[in-house]
This record gives sequence, structure tokens and C-alpha cells, in this order.
Amino acid sequence: MLIEFTKGLGFSASHFIIGHKKCEHLHGHNWRVGVTVEGEPDERGLVVDFFDLESFLKSLCDSYDHRLLLPENNSSLKRLLEGESTRISVHGREFEFPSEDVVWLPVVNTTVEELARVVADEMVRNLPYPNVRRITVWVEESPGQSATEKRQVKA
Repeated sequence: MLIEFTKGLGFSASHFIIGHKKCEHLHGHNWRVGVTVEGEPDERGLVVDFFDLESFLKSLCDSYDHRLLLPENNSSLKRLLEGESTRISVHGREFEFPSEDVVWLPVVNTTVEELARVVADEMVRNLPYPNVRRITVWVEESPGQSATEKRQVKA
């Protein structure tokens, strides 16, 4: 059975794409996140509880909302200072932000593709439904620009 949760939960966040001619400049998006879940209904007739799924996605989106998303796995980004402030350097340009406004992501770049992978990782790690077999996560950075990550959860 296929269950879609495409309510379009979202968040606003800034980022830049290291090594991209235009997008290496700091900019932001109104991101949207959705998920499709496949599996067998449980004894209640539910593949997942929509309230649980919405709560999980809302919590994830809230953790990114009004923040700067930075890639922790990019060798071109140098951390110069961390504490109350986070100072970084990328290709000779330096930036400083309040540390509470920064979210470090386990990615090479903060692209829509990598963000879809991170959200899918979080879902697979934290989804409390053993009957779920597959998930598909989509992340949209602006209308018409999105990425999809599909995962087999159980064999």
C-alpha cells in the first residue's frame, strides 16, 4: 500500500553551494519537504499514522527553519572559530554568524540533492513503523527545483 504525505511542510533557510559560479553566494529558499511511504497496513489498518509523520517532519523542518545550512564534509570550507560565533572561510571569503543560527549537515554541499538524502537518512533512522518497506522523500528549494531520494527500509 502506498501512502503519500505531501502536505508540503517547509522551512526558510540560507545556504550556498561551494564551487558553483552563481550559487556560491549566500542566498536563501523557502524549502518544502514531503514523503511517500510504502508498506503493509498494521492491525489498525494504518501503514503510518499521519500525525506521527507530520510531527516528525515538522520537528525536522523546525530544526532547519531560519538557519544557515552548512556542509561539514566540504574540504574547501574552513572553520576558523566556533563558540558563540561561528567563523568560516570559503575560497578566501570569510563569514561570521551566531552559532545558534548555524546547522552543520553531514554533506559535501548544501544542495537540494544532499538535503533530500539527509532527510531520508533521518526518516529511516527514526521511523517507528516496522511495516514500512520503502520511503521516498522529496525536497524542493523553489517551484520546479526539487530532488527525490528513494530508500528501501526493509527487505
